[in-house]
Amino acid sequence: MKTERLKILELLESGKISADEAAKLLEALKVSATERFWDEDSAKNIEEKFTKFSQNLEGFSKEVGSKLESAFKDMEPKIRSATKVVVEKTAAIVEEISKSLSETLKNLDEKVHDESCCCEDECEEEAPADEDDSKPTEN
Repeated sequence: MKTERLKILELLESGKISADEAAKLLEALKVSATERFWDEDSAKNIEEKFTKFSQNLEGFSKEVGSKLESAFKDMEPKIRSATKVVVEKTAAIVEEISKSLSETLKNLDEKVHDESCCCEDECEEEAPADEDDSKPTEN
């Protein structure tokens, strides 16, 4: 094809053909090269390979889909079991924290009560004296 183009350009240069004729001949070379590349047999062969590829791809996708479905069915009980364990352990931790908080609150209440009782005793002992002093005396 390269030699054919060179021959056309030489004919143009020597003035044996016009620029229009050279352009038409070069365009015809492009078309014939394309036709040679995409002849009927090649096109048919490519179409057959594409069809076979499409069928193989469809079968492959169905097989992968089936295997994934099977894998997820096998995993479902394991996921349920793992979820149950996580929920149970979380509940146990929450219960442990709740007991600890309750115990801490109880200890705080007892401490506050003990401290207030100690102060109340002192206050009660002092209170009657204060009350007597604060009352006006009647003469």
